[in-house]
Amino acid sequence: MTALQPKKADPTAPKELGKPLTPPTQVARVRFSPDGKVLVAACFDGTVRRWDVSGKEPAELTAISGHNGWVGGLAFAGSALFSVDSWGRLTASDVAAKEPQLWTVEAAHDGWARGVSVVPGSEVATCGKDGFVRLWNPETGKRVAEFEVKSDLLSVCFAPDGKTLFAGDLFGVVREFEVPSGKLARTIEALELYKLDRIQDVGGVKNLMVSADGKTLFVAGAEPKSGGFVQCVPLLIAFDRTGKRLSQFKGANDNEGYVTDLAWHPDGCVAGTTSGQPGQGKFFFWKPGEAAAFATGGKHPNCHSVALAPKGDVMAVSATNANSSGNGRVKGTGGDYPANTSPIQMWTVPKLG
Repeated sequence: MTALQPKKADPTAPKELGKPLTPPTQVARVRFSPDGKVLVAACFDGTVRRWDVSGKEPAELTAISGHNGWVGGLAFAGSALFSVDSWGRLTASDVAAKEPQLWTVEAAHDGWARGVSVVPGSEVATCGKDGFVRLWNPETGKRVAEFEVKSDLLSVCFAPDGKTLFAGDLFGVVREFEVPSGKLARTIEALELYKLDRIQDVGGVKNLMVSADGKTLFVAGAEPKSGGFVQCVPLLIAFDRTGKRLSQFKGANDNEGYVTDLAWHPDGCVAGTTSGQPGQGKFFFWKPGEAAAFATGGKHPNCHSVALAPKGDVMAVSATNANSSGNGRVKGTGGDYPANTSPIQMWTVPKLG
């Protein structure tokens, strides 16, 4: 990734690198491969798009197929990429291969598969709207275990040692499981992430992440103010491994929306993205324990995801096309709507301190 960096980068102000990548669809997640050579994007058209980012300029590679619905979750273990979609499908691919698809589980979940996580040497974990956490053999796709939660699950995350798994639900509750037994070790509450507004459930644990040393759990979403035309304040809470609250980062107002994604920086800070009312989307960097972010960028129409290159020197941010109009504007008498897209921008990363 060093070829993408400008000669003189201001460490206190992230700078955009080159022109954005422009997939012709919306993107839910972006991730770098562990070696930093490939950037992948989970797309609403049922594909995983990929770019070789090891050279001077990103080069688009053949897209990975194998999904029917929106691809919403991505997780890497080596060159193996695991992806889940809104139809409940789980697919494994080798992003370094010319023919990348390895295996597919047609119905990993009954309905939306909301999250996927893996660490080297562990099973692949998925969670879904059906209220199950399931573990899968990463080589074959065979199901090896399942834990029934009986709640609408939004996120799942392994601790770095692969022996502990966290699952977050719609109601602001995180459950910690021992792996592979499925024994429930504890529940952690972040109930302000949920609101029942009239008959609408709003919010939930949108994102989970564990620090590289395994000592801190980050739980993120938003503090909802209303349903319908959602007004909510981004909220990110840090817990220790006993479930004790340590610190939190909160957005400035209820137009900023949700924390949509998280990434761990090797300097010991958190990168994240937010998406709210038009023009309020941004990325941020936060040091746990501090009251405010030490660097932000945007404002974008919305930000969906953030990914950090392995060295922590470059990040990719997926946003929404400029002049987006939500459902789109009718053009012509046929009632066609122009689709929103997600430009992916490369940025330098500020150094902590």
